[in-house]
Amino acid sequence: MKKIGILTFHYSNNYGGVLQSLALYNTVKELGYDVEIINYIPKSYQPYNLIGNLGIRKNIFKNKLNNLNIINILQKVKIMNKYCESIMNQFDSYREEKANYSKRVDEDSLETILNNYSAIIVGSDQVWNPSQRRNPIYFLNFGDKYEGKKISYAPDSTIRDVNQEDLQVLKKALGEFHHISVRNDHSFDFVKSIIDKEADIVADPTLLFDFNSLGKKESSEGEYILTYVLGKEIEGSHKKVIEKIRSKYGNIPVYSIKIPTMNFELSPFADKVFYDLNPDEWISMFKNAKFVYTDSFHGALFSLKYHKPFLAYYTEKLRATRFIDLGKRYNIDKYIVQNIAEIDEKQALDVVPDFNSIDKTIESQKKISLDFLRNALYE
Repeated sequence: MKKIGILTFHYSNNYGGVLQSLALYNTVKELGYDVEIINYIPKSYQPYNLIGNLGIRKNIFKNKLNNLNIINILQKVKIMNKYCESIMNQFDSYREEKANYSKRVDEDSLETILNNYSAIIVGSDQVWNPSQRRNPIYFLNFGDKYEGKKISYAPDSTIRDVNQEDLQVLKKALGEFHHISVRNDHSFDFVKSIIDKEADIVADPTLLFDFNSLGKKESSEGEYILTYVLGKEIEGSHKKVIEKIRSKYGNIPVYSIKIPTMNFELSPFADKVFYDLNPDEWISMFKNAKFVYTDSFHGALFSLKYHKPFLAYYTEKLRATRFIDLGKRYNIDKYIVQNIAEIDEKQALDVVPDFNSIDKTIESQKKISLDFLRNALYE
């Protein structure tokens, strides 16, 4: 029997990207299949970009030189010089230890290994986001170079809209899939608008897999509020949000997790900042937190997974759709806000989420998701 190949954003130095790829890998493995992650890394990929991460080019381009805070930039440079190599090594070592991979391939060499696989699963994560619409690889658009089964598992299109100039190519590519599932409603609409087919809506793979089996470490940090912020600051300031959280959960330490290879902001509100955690340590920080504050989709999911009171927020359009869907799917809209005013309006800190109800929804979605994979992979 040939292998199952998984094609996703496994190579990103991002906790959610790495953990979702490992979760799907292990789920397929537990279903009894020989599986590996296709080690496709685009030629254009850069682990990090010093100028881009510091926001220098963006502000010069917008002629906003007065927005450049030199002290802030120097602090970031110091952090990046100290931690970027360390965090990249952490991710690389973790990936190598936890899964099997194909040889490394790029756009030119991927076709040489395609027919090692009886089926290729694309997903999960935002592999169908607008920046990938003209990339044939994540739509498995290989022409006659691949003869196996094409499956999508929980990809996210980010938005439902499709440019007319991309429509025919996407229609042909999606029409050749044997089984299609997506992560949310807007991705369902995206598929239906192109091929008039109703995709299955399945759970993010991180909800299917028990990460304890990977030998996760336990935290010894005591009680703390955990912040994991990847994007822009909430309207009203992080500092004021932390004050509100502390008024409910006590004057306990605030710990912040940052990824220095990404475009990150400093955390002056935190008592301690972690810049080079490995993914097991990241999970442990969530599992042992007293409260979680995040703008990360997977940050919110792991809060649900480990029954942590949390507050999630979004400020950017590309983050909005997944959080709106998450709020509806697990009945947690109360804990997802756009600005600081909504925290009081929704009384988001007054009532702990109903984790019994959330667990039931997750279990129901888990069954649907595993049934989809069993059916899609059955030979």
